[in-house]
Amino acid sequence: MSPSTAQTSWMDHDNEVEAWMRGRTMRPVANRGLYLRRKRERNNAVALETPVKRKRRIIAYARTEAGGQVDHTMALVQRLIAEQGYDVVHELTDVHAPRTPLTRPGWTEARRLISTGFADGVAVLNREAVSVRDDEYEEELGWLGDRPALLLLVIHEAAP
Repeated sequence: MSPSTAQTSWMDHDNEVEAWMRGRTMRPVANRGLYLRRKRERNNAVALETPVKRKRRIIAYARTEAGGQVDHTMALVQRLIAEQGYDVVHELTDVHAPRTPLTRPGWTEARRLISTGFADGVAVLNREAVSVRDDEYEEELGWLGDRPALLLLVIHEAAP
């Protein structure tokens, strides 16, 4: 390999990395929960700026693992929706569901209902109902923010 080819190869790689980094958001490492909470709150603020001439329609979603109480969780989520003054448009559950959001039938149905305009958002018990992994949770926040759709939590992400 000639010196010019090696240099070009290295520069091409560097340019690819730089292009990839430009599209990424720098995140605080110290308090990831606070970052994710603020991102959700910003998304919700944008979603609420969109005027509607009816009560907002929210999906009540519950996910449980082995031994979980879906009825109790659903009651808490429905109460949150009512307290916010919204309507429950659908109740979706994933019982003994996989952790990855896009592999759960209930969550993918919630996304479908939001993307087709049948719902204005989704309410869950806590962020773990969406995903326990920060990157997956952030990806779902991004997807909801692009619609814009609400994500309501009974128990908020880590506080400051």
